[in-house]
Amino acid sequence: MEARPGDTLIIVSERGQDGYYSTTLDQAIATHASDRSLRVTILDAPVVEQADHIPGDVKRAMDSADHTLFLARIGDQVRFTELGGGGTKTMCYALDEAAFGTAFCSADHRYFKQFKRLVNKALFGNKQIAVTCPSGTQLAGVSPPEPGDDDVGDVSVRRFPMTVFRPMSAETFSGKLALTRWLCPTGSRIYEPDCVLIDGVLFAHVEAGRLVGFEGDPADVERVRGHYRFVSAKYDIERDIIHSWHAGIHPQNGYTGLAIHNLKRWSGSAFGNPRYLHLHSCGNYAPGEICVSVFDPTISADGVDLWHDGRLVFADSTEAQSLMSNYPGIRELFAKPEREFGLGDNSSSG
Repeated sequence: MEARPGDTLIIVSERGQDGYYSTTLDQAIATHASDRSLRVTILDAPVVEQADHIPGDVKRAMDSADHTLFLARIGDQVRFTELGGGGTKTMCYALDEAAFGTAFCSADHRYFKQFKRLVNKALFGNKQIAVTCPSGTQLAGVSPPEPGDDDVGDVSVRRFPMTVFRPMSAETFSGKLALTRWLCPTGSRIYEPDCVLIDGVLFAHVEAGRLVGFEGDPADVERVRGHYRFVSAKYDIERDIIHSWHAGIHPQNGYTGLAIHNLKRWSGSAFGNPRYLHLHSCGNYAPGEICVSVFDPTISADGVDLWHDGRLVFADSTEAQSLMSNYPGIRELFAKPEREFGLGDNSSSG
């Protein structure tokens, strides 16, 4: 947050509602901040189905604060909304003290801010993009024409840690997506049921950023179709559109426990692992309402692999290595990435 001694910090907290965040993480971070001479206030935030604005009392406090830290899903829900005010606004994706104490959070944030821009630049600018995975994904398209070396079109709330590159529009992408394990929520709205389990491999056919059909076990197909019908009808949104996609860029983004035990929590915190690419679907806006998962992706730009089977090989590039030389300890984080992020396989298989 680039906070200085004497600055004011508002921590917007859920207070551990429904087990999503730790019940004590807000106070733990407040103690760290106070030790660094920040003036800290913790405010409660509601867990709501839909949020396009911040509650009045919290917004007034934010407007007069130097910094706001969200330990609450409402920060994610309004991340594509202009929030106003002159202070910084940051969404924390560490959900408990265990994650907060790992290299996921202690790695130099300045490096990952600059690394994200390098990744953006490598992907954007009318490049031929191909996405595959071991389960059979074959998706291809052209990246938007802008150079991608800034954050135009990205979220209004800072991410901590920095976990993904700028969302890439899916409007030029066609092919097929191998759907495995599950569909899960995007964090845009909170609804039930919010996920669908997939027994085998289900193929979704994509044409110009739209889902045009499913192929696989009839029971899986009907569950997936039914979920899209339910969510699109509930919010009166475009059912078949894929708005955009991106993949993880933080090699230490792990997850304690198994994703299947709480997919809502997993999908809101583990998406920065390079083994994971997700697409924002169902709704013509970011991030949509249904998250489509691709595991262990290979992503190439103009024929050059940037990810390969879930490994972020772009980190080995000359420009990434040159940037690492300015940040001690970063090379080791990429050399020994955290492969386990809630799938329970601890391997590179999808």
